[in-house]
Amino acid sequence: MIPRELFTDRRKKKRRRRLVLLVIAAAILLFVGSYNTQSAWDLWADDNIIGSAEGVEALSGGSAPGDSPREGQNIASAAGAEENGDLNLSGKVEKQPAGTGGQTGQKQDKGGNSTLKLDKPTSPVVQYEAKAGSKLVALTFDDGPDTSYTPAILDILKQYNAKATFFTVGTQIKKYPDMMKRIVKEGHEIGNHTYHHKDLSKLDSDHIANEIMWTDTLIQQAVGYVPRLVRAPYGATNSTLNEMIGANGRDLVGWTVDTRDWAGESAASIKANVNKNTKPGGIILMHSFGSKHIKNTVSALPGVIKELQKKGYTFVTVDELLAAKKH
Repeated sequence: MIPRELFTDRRKKKRRRRLVLLVIAAAILLFVGSYNTQSAWDLWADDNIIGSAEGVEALSGGSAPGDSPREGQNIASAAGAEENGDLNLSGKVEKQPAGTGGQTGQKQDKGGNSTLKLDKPTSPVVQYEAKAGSKLVALTFDDGPDTSYTPAILDILKQYNAKATFFTVGTQIKKYPDMMKRIVKEGHEIGNHTYHHKDLSKLDSDHIANEIMWTDTLIQQAVGYVPRLVRAPYGATNSTLNEMIGANGRDLVGWTVDTRDWAGESAASIKANVNKNTKPGGIILMHSFGSKHIKNTVSALPGVIKELQKKGYTFVTVDELLAAKKH
């Protein structure tokens, strides 16, 4: 007769062996799964490619990431340049010389670091010559599209026959490609506002390039072209971003009037701000998505347009503003 203790030991050994095998199998499955899902060009994994995306939750329908006080710093510097006569007609952060661009590849920046090239912009080349004495201004709307504030803004622009430029975010484009089509169909312009709405000044060259390229791809899928215009979230730039934009034939666009709609300014305050600070060749910063505060943008917009039209302003896209400057 086999002792009872021996049966017990055999059962324990079998249970341990099965447990070890299960742990090994689970580890193998986890490894294979992570390997297969990690792609350097996975547009559909918002958070996995470049780590935690702080702005994604807000962009998906919470509080706004906002083009926050960092943009206030940008507008202050732009206003100072305008007073000194140094700000060009576009109000851009910096006008970069056209580069070679054209295909995705590698280039060396001045520091010897490898940076990704962007795709060559394929948006239509705008020819626009302003009449002598005309006053041009560009309305710009950041952080969209969505299906609440963006269509309301488009309705108002259509009512008053005003053109605008929409700087769109990749995570939003992915959700609402049809709204992108409407923006273009109604004669407005699309710009790239990055994929995750991250502070580009804190990213390395590869991550900056990815933020722009992923959004380029989504814009091209939605409306058929790669945009020429790029706006950095928060107006935050650095030499790496400036060099990348310039080397790839893009324009980095800032603003001259910050409506502070992202901060919850009232409709009356937004209108007063625009009325006081807009000058010919100016670019007005507003938003078409981000938080409940954008309802004030929608409320203020008819008054903003009517007041500026009374002053003789013509609303144009940013590309038209740049083309007018050349003439």
